[in-house]
Amino acid sequence: MLSLLDMLNHYLGFFNMNVKLKNRVYTILGILGDIYIGYLAFHFLRLQVWGRGLLFMLLFFVLAYFLTLNVIYYFTTKTAKFDISPKIEKMLGGKAASASDDPMLGSGKSNATAGRTRVMPAAGLFNQDKLLPAKVTVDELTQQNINEMVTNLVASGYLSLNYGGLSDEAIYRHAHANPEPFYAIGEATQLPFYEMRQEGEHLYIYAGKNAIDSLNVGEITSIGLMQVQDAQNQYQLVLANAYLTGGPYKVAGRSGVMAGNNPYSVAVQVAYRDKNAPQEKPTKLTQAQAQTQTQTVTQPTSREPQAPSRRARHQR
Repeated sequence: MLSLLDMLNHYLGFFNMNVKLKNRVYTILGILGDIYIGYLAFHFLRLQVWGRGLLFMLLFFVLAYFLTLNVIYYFTTKTAKFDISPKIEKMLGGKAASASDDPMLGSGKSNATAGRTRVMPAAGLFNQDKLLPAKVTVDELTQQNINEMVTNLVASGYLSLNYGGLSDEAIYRHAHANPEPFYAIGEATQLPFYEMRQEGEHLYIYAGKNAIDSLNVGEITSIGLMQVQDAQNQYQLVLANAYLTGGPYKVAGRSGVMAGNNPYSVAVQVAYRDKNAPQEKPTKLTQAQAQTQTQTVTQPTSREPQAPSRRARHQR
């Protein structure tokens, strides 16, 4: 029985699963193993093999205690009042990881001030109904370019890896209610510069802190449900948005946050217009549509004076 559980645990490592979901599966496997240990304890006690029976019974209750904690933390939104895990960690000389211990984070106080004013997307504003997601394929070289781009954006102060300035306690409360990883850069950060370049029969994305320092960060292989070549033949295409996702993240553990890391990636949206369609009249974007296509950065923007209205000019 224990060999079967060990084999299942081994094969789970081949699957790319959400951390909280994987912990739930491990908890279920642990419960099955503990039930088997309880069965062995009862069997030895019935045969009057007191030494082994009491030893297995003690092991059964210890594992049942920790499995109960796992069930509380991974299957509910509650916390256990009698959790001795922090005391055991302290006895063993461990120290819970904090934001200040992470070399990827830098100064939280200075970075927390980032993200207060808006910058316009590099390609302008588009109606949401004219945007399609595109699939971006990366290889080893373009992944290195993405990592280098992130390093440059952090060094320039555009990007912050400080989890929004939140403490581990605040991250734990958020992550405990939400099984998704809590990323250091947030859900998605719009890149300051991005463009789509045609090279032969391929469409590549170049992105970075500006046009001079832009790097190839991936190839667009499909747009919506269409292949790139079919989309180019039918539509006029423009790269509307490019977002950075992934990187360092934290999730809720049993007694605190656990850190992890996913590869950085670039997600894009492509604006399209039928080549044979008549020229459309400009349409006014709603405030909600405009807000979804802007991103906060570090420096405030100046406010341009508005032109006088027709009535004001007439009065003059």
